[in-house]
Amino acid sequence: MLAKYFCGLLVLVSVHAWSYTSSDESRFIPADSELSFMLIYPELTQSIYQDSSLPILWDSPELVKAFEFQLSLLEQAQMAPLFERQLKQIRHYQTRGQWQELDILLTDTFIYYLSYVENAPLAGKEWYFSGKLHSKLPAPSPHILMRLKSSVTNDYLLEMVLSYAPPVGDFDQFKATYSVLETASELNIERYRQKGLKRLGDELSDKTILVERIALVGVDTSMIAVDFPVFDQDLQSAIKSFQRMHGLTDDGIVGPDTIKWINMSFDERLTSLALNAERVRLWPRDRDSLIVVNVPSFDMKYWEDGEEVFESKVVVGRKSRKTPLLEINLDSVILNPTWNVPWKIMVKDILPKVKADESYLETHNFQVIDGWRTMETVDTTDIDWQTINFNSFPYRMRQQAGSRNALGLYKFNTPNKRAIYLHDTPSKGLFNDDFRAYSSGCIRVEHAEELAELLFATKVRKVPNQSNDLAPNTKVRLKKRIPVHIIYQTVLFEEGGIQYRGDIYQYDKEGG
Repeated sequence: MLAKYFCGLLVLVSVHAWSYTSSDESRFIPADSELSFMLIYPELTQSIYQDSSLPILWDSPELVKAFEFQLSLLEQAQMAPLFERQLKQIRHYQTRGQWQELDILLTDTFIYYLSYVENAPLAGKEWYFSGKLHSKLPAPSPHILMRLKSSVTNDYLLEMVLSYAPPVGDFDQFKATYSVLETASELNIERYRQKGLKRLGDELSDKTILVERIALVGVDTSMIAVDFPVFDQDLQSAIKSFQRMHGLTDDGIVGPDTIKWINMSFDERLTSLALNAERVRLWPRDRDSLIVVNVPSFDMKYWEDGEEVFESKVVVGRKSRKTPLLEINLDSVILNPTWNVPWKIMVKDILPKVKADESYLETHNFQVIDGWRTMETVDTTDIDWQTINFNSFPYRMRQQAGSRNALGLYKFNTPNKRAIYLHDTPSKGLFNDDFRAYSSGCIRVEHAEELAELLFATKVRKVPNQSNDLAPNTKVRLKKRIPVHIIYQTVLFEEGGIQYRGDIYQYDKEGG
């Protein structure tokens, strides 16, 4: 198709069918033509051709293919219907050999794409997580249009197209992975089935299918003897790699969680890959001083001067109390914190437990406070816990500092309207689970003490004296606030290869 397109371009250039001068600009596109109804920025598109004095801008198969691939990602991501419409028409013109219309539509659609990329950091959360991009966007900024016109005049349009691709790191690796999955999605490969758990030494009746499926997502299976129907060491090694790729414990045992990922449809992987490639446009690329919490991977990373200096597992909000996606700032560390219990948690979680067992308050060090504008405590024996109405309970609760406090020994203060912050936790056992969406929205950090010590060593003017008699809520301010971004990526574009994580909040399905 592209070779045919290139031949058509040669004919088009030779006859100058769509070139024009200032005297016939009005006839650039007939008003009643099919193309006129497809253009999003007709006047702007016309000016590009007029300023360049070139009849053809998309003058090579490589250039067309590069842009068409980027459009195909938006189509696969299922989050931009207008782009899908444009791509369908582009393919229509290619099939029918309408090279003149094709060239103009490519230019107009690229202008729309430039505006999309420019607006993604501000509007992308709605497009990628809760809605779709349905409508026309404002024209790109003047400096972007100047760059476009310069790229046309100076013959570097291909370089500009490539520079607007999703910022996924190694884009060639990304395209190669995507191509393999595209092919796999058309093969109708059989699902893998087994009974019970399978581990080293077990017989495998469907070993060929198992190996084929994990190979197609990028696991090296070259050393595995597929004709030997036994779970051997080479297969165990490959399964461990597959498990790490999907955020699972790499025990080399094929169980329900591993099978779920093995049998994930290749089309679903493609959609996830495409949608998450676009989502990367939202997140900061500057790693000068930055903390990133990725909710689906249940982890956080901290960078200073472009280098990763800290990483930890985290626990995030459960599906009914999602951790919101925020851009906030860490300004201080609170040592030995108390916990002012949010109203929703008090009503839904704590009051039912107190009604069932009135000693719960004492054993968990909770105080009842006489309202939200006072610190005066209430004698809990004066409250008839069996007759209280949860929704009209007139008091609030505070958990005193100490080893049983829900915030642990450290609260990493990030002031925001949602009252979301990072903190320590006494419930360390939860970090042993692969799935860690258990909190009420805030983020529990496994190695909170290490993070605090790192901040004290590099980010505070005076290191606190952490004695046993440290006062509750001792606040240690940072010299400079650290940006904290809470993001949602179910596909990770790492240097070592692409990795996948579970869509714990179903944003991939809802947003895409």
